[in-house]
Amino acid sequence: MLLFGLGFLSQAIAQSTTDLENKLKKAANKTEQLNLRVQLAYKYFEANNVTKAYDHASAASRLAVETGDRRKEAEATYLSGEAAFRRKDYKGAGRLFEQSWQAARNYGLRDVALNSVERLQEAAQRQNDIGQAYKWSQQLVAYLKDNSPSSSRGGGDAVQRLENKLATVEAENRSLLSQLSQITGMTQQQISEKEAALRQLEQQTQQTLSQKNAELNKSQLEKTQMDSSRRVLSQQVETLSKEQMAEALVRAQLEQEIETKKATLAEAELQQRRSDNQRNVAALLGAFVLVLATLFYFRFRAKKRTAAELIAKNAAIEEERKRSDNLLLNILPPAIAQELKTRNKVAARKYEHATVMFIDFIGFTTVAERFSPETLVEELDFCFSNFDRIVSHYRLEKIKTIGDAYLVASGLSDNNPAPSDMIKAALEIQDFLLHVKAERMDSGLPFFEARIGIHHGPVVAGVVGANKFAYDIWGDTVNIAARMEQSSEPNRVNVSEDVYEQTRYEFEWQSRGKIAAKNKGMMDMYYVLGLKQF
Repeated sequence: MLLFGLGFLSQAIAQSTTDLENKLKKAANKTEQLNLRVQLAYKYFEANNVTKAYDHASAASRLAVETGDRRKEAEATYLSGEAAFRRKDYKGAGRLFEQSWQAARNYGLRDVALNSVERLQEAAQRQNDIGQAYKWSQQLVAYLKDNSPSSSRGGGDAVQRLENKLATVEAENRSLLSQLSQITGMTQQQISEKEAALRQLEQQTQQTLSQKNAELNKSQLEKTQMDSSRRVLSQQVETLSKEQMAEALVRAQLEQEIETKKATLAEAELQQRRSDNQRNVAALLGAFVLVLATLFYFRFRAKKRTAAELIAKNAAIEEERKRSDNLLLNILPPAIAQELKTRNKVAARKYEHATVMFIDFIGFTTVAERFSPETLVEELDFCFSNFDRIVSHYRLEKIKTIGDAYLVASGLSDNNPAPSDMIKAALEIQDFLLHVKAERMDSGLPFFEARIGIHHGPVVAGVVGANKFAYDIWGDTVNIAARMEQSSEPNRVNVSEDVYEQTRYEFEWQSRGKIAAKNKGMMDMYYVLGLKQF
């Protein structure tokens, strides 16, 4: 845990809690109270007095909200969460750490953000909430990836290619859906044909059974007639003589046996035909069921295969959409990118409180002659990539590069109008160039030095172009920022009077008085010497 690496540690160690408490009682304004309470929170953590640390951290968080110091608010909220965590109030600590995580991530406080998400993971583990702990571990990995020094950049052609590819995939998706509909329609038609054949077979079987029943009724009628004949013969036998009677009786018995055998044979034949018909019907039904099962099986396989292809295509579409969104966000601010995706165009807007910074390398042509073309491009890419990292850290918006010049703005769509973050970024960029200069001089290699100028005022911003579109800003504020850069010296940050008035209490200054600016007349200018030490 990097608790005591978040700020004010050297001052907190140098003074006792008693001295700090006395200073707090005599504090003249809320900003001073805020800084002293943060120092006291660190000091009481060092003394293992968690209750006191929590009280001062909570008070500091409220003061930060009142003074609008979002960075101190994130730090104080983290300290409050740390106190709750040490008191084993893991649920309350998780709520506070999540607030500090959101604030630190929004305002570029990398250490606070990392510590907050690590503590969130530990709090979830202490509560045996493994799912929540896994969620925060994923958040940590994603944050580290998003805040790596290198970042991809893209242009309009790349975005157009991605959109074309997305359209192709969606067309393939529609084709698959059409094929699935055709397969389903063919299967329904085949089932209907088989059902019609089965109904026809049943009708034929019923007709055959009806014919056989008619034949059986005829046989029964013939038997009835034979019985009637026997009764007539019996009456005749009574009138015959005994010899005639015996002869007639034998003849009648023989005839009766013959008729009985005929009837038995006819009935056996009819029963055999019935059995054959029943077997044929059963065989046809079995074959029909087998055909239906086969059709349903192939239909199921086709639907399953098509569904899998659809899932894969949808996943590819979603991936391409994410890549397209990321490319747009690398080119445009989030709000402008969303408007471009929704309306396919962006309306120009005027921002009354924007801060503009110009960075320009000094003697670029002379230094560039000492590099090969490949080395020159690599050196510019190295410098501009680090500029991008610093600008992103302070939530500023890189507008464009113009040759060896670098244009940055804030206060546009991200609601960050105060110039203080722009000045901090400018100082950090000059520190980076001075560090590179020292390394190059030790190795006897050429190096770049830059002038930086900053001005605050209204600008107009919008997107120009149809294919290789670009986000740009215009207005007198941009021109004055350029004049501030032209009037600056190497390794210095030169600002206008408007910027000085808004940030005079945060930084150390060197007044330059009135200096002539091209097409602007005499203007008050100031060099920024560094952050003010409290």
